[in-house]
Parts: sequence; C-alpha cells; structure tokens
Amino acid sequence: MKKTLIIALLALGVKGFSQVYVGEKCKISFFSETKMENIDATNTVTKPVFSSKTGAFVVQAQQTAFNFKSAFMQEHYNENYVESEKYPYATFKGKVKETIDYTKDGVYNVTMEGTLDMHGVELPRTITGTITVKGGVLTFDSKFDVKVADHKIKVPSLYVEKIAEVVQVTFHAEMTAKK
Repeated sequence: MKKTLIIALLALGVKGFSQVYVGEKCKISFFSETKMENIDATNTVTKPVFSSKTGAFVVQAQQTAFNFKSAFMQEHYNENYVESEKYPYATFKGKVKETIDYTKDGVYNVTMEGTLDMHGVELPRTITGTITVKGGVLTFDSKFDVKVADHKIKVPSLYVEKIAEVVQVTFHAEMTAKK
C-alpha cells in the first residue's frame, strides 16, 4: 500500500505534503441489475489521493479486493470478466475542474475530468459528484455508469441475461490531510 501511495503522489506531481489528502475510509461499489439476478460488490481497501493545490485526483482499485455475496460470483468476476491476473487494477486519474476553498466547510458540486483505465482500456471520463468539507476532512461522493463493452469486458452468451450492459458505480471516500 505504501508503494501505491508513493506512485499516486508522483502521478499527482506533488512536491510537498501540505495539500495532499489521502482516503482513510473509502468504499467503491458496483451494482448490476437484470431480470435474472442482481450483482453487487464492494471494495473498502482502496486509498485515493487528492491534491487540493492542483485539483489532481488518483484512485487505484485492486480488482481482487471487490467482495461479492457469493464466492462463485467473485471467482467469475476475477477470472472471466476483468481478468485480474492480467489487469489487477482499475485506475482513475483526473482533476477537479472547480476552484474550491478547501479550508471552508461546505458542500460543493464538482466535475472531474480524467481517464478511467480498466481491463487495459483507457477512456476519457467526466464524473460529477460532491465534495463535502467539514472540519478539515474532505468527503468525495459520486455515482456514475460504466458500460462493460467500452472496456472490452466480454460476457459469455450463457450469462448475458445475468449481467447488465451498464454497471452503476458508487464512490465514497473520506480524506484527511497527509502530514
């Protein structure tokens, strides 16, 4: 995890630590709804990094850290869909477009523009959400959709009725200043 944090800090181009926030509590979940079956999974071990000085944001989610209701679903997700051995991470690198005073408590609507790299396919993404500033803690919240085919994730015809073409992703992170 320390190596991932260092890589993220370098990716942000951060020279000092005074304006860097790290996700101490983070939850990334996804939900797929079909007539046959709902599929959801949650990852709570990811640590996003944010620079309030530049607006740069990086989050790297380990695919095998997504937990499912059933071990069978988790195995199929990792082996057959996202191919975790070949593509171990999903990564978003972006930048908050709005100028925010992160020393002032409040709820701010934000837009992040960046790149989502998943299953070896990098695509530009614009993600909207909120940043809540309260007592020096930044809380990021967002919901967005990912079209499975856009990232060349193939769904076998046997399972096509069980997995939605579009998966809803929910992101929540509480971030504190790194000293």
